[in-house]
Amino acid sequence: MNLSIKQLRAFLALSDHDSFTQAAKRFNLSQPAFSTLIASLEDEIGYRLFDRDTRKVELNANGIHFIEIARRLILDYDEAINEIEARASGKNGTLTLSVLPSLAVEWLPEILAQYSAMHPQTQIKLNDTQWNQCLKSIVNSQADLALTASQPATNIFDSHYLFSDKFYLLCHVNHPLAQNKKVKLSDLYKYPFIGFSQRTSIRQYTDKLFESQGKQIKYSLEVQQLTTMMGLISANYGIGITSGLTLFQFKHQNIAIVPFEDVDLERDIYLVSLKNRAQPSHVKLFSDFIMNEANKFNSKIKTIQE
Repeated sequence: MNLSIKQLRAFLALSDHDSFTQAAKRFNLSQPAFSTLIASLEDEIGYRLFDRDTRKVELNANGIHFIEIARRLILDYDEAINEIEARASGKNGTLTLSVLPSLAVEWLPEILAQYSAMHPQTQIKLNDTQWNQCLKSIVNSQADLALTASQPATNIFDSHYLFSDKFYLLCHVNHPLAQNKKVKLSDLYKYPFIGFSQRTSIRQYTDKLFESQGKQIKYSLEVQQLTTMMGLISANYGIGITSGLTLFQFKHQNIAIVPFEDVDLERDIYLVSLKNRAQPSHVKLFSDFIMNEANKFNSKIKTIQE
């Protein structure tokens, strides 16, 4: 059996109007052509659907039974076409994004909310993980895109610069350094220093900060979570360094946030994908959205860091 959607739509049009003339007009066909379409449907299924006389056309028992079948077939067809068109336009599909935890907690949720409102058919899976795992997930095809710090050195990746993230000193409000409008890196050496673990991108950069001064800091304690750092700083256990995107986590009555006077190193954030891997349209659409919004990201980050 070879039924066409055009035949089914013609059948529903005729069942609604009970008139070949009106139904043909709605269908933008001549009456003879429309009648031929209905006749071909009846020939295909093997029984008549309408009782006809010189004055009117009415559904018979077979037609009443068939009408629900026709509606179901058309509904399934329309839903399938909509799904195909949505995927082709980049509005449908699943993408996995690997991202640094320090990025995932501040501005990214707002970006995802905006994008989901615009493209509700796209399902985004979030993998918040350490910087080295972000790149591994791309190579292993566990993620489509990654938001990570620093540009990958290897040429197997495509990377697009998004923005830069400054660094700040964290200390207790009663700490001697809390009274300064700005601090120098050399001011930190004599105080107990809390660092993030070596697996974090922030730690990679704090190590570079000290190395740039010819110093190697001795960490009194190492932590992995922002909340742990916040608790220790607020208890005056020691001082620490964090990036501007994480400052919201340290808005605490016992914590002072102090900018640096002599530190110009910034953490560059990149959108990364695997080179020469064809991106599905919905992944490309999301990637373009992130890059097109980069200027807005920069403006927001500046506001956060001021």
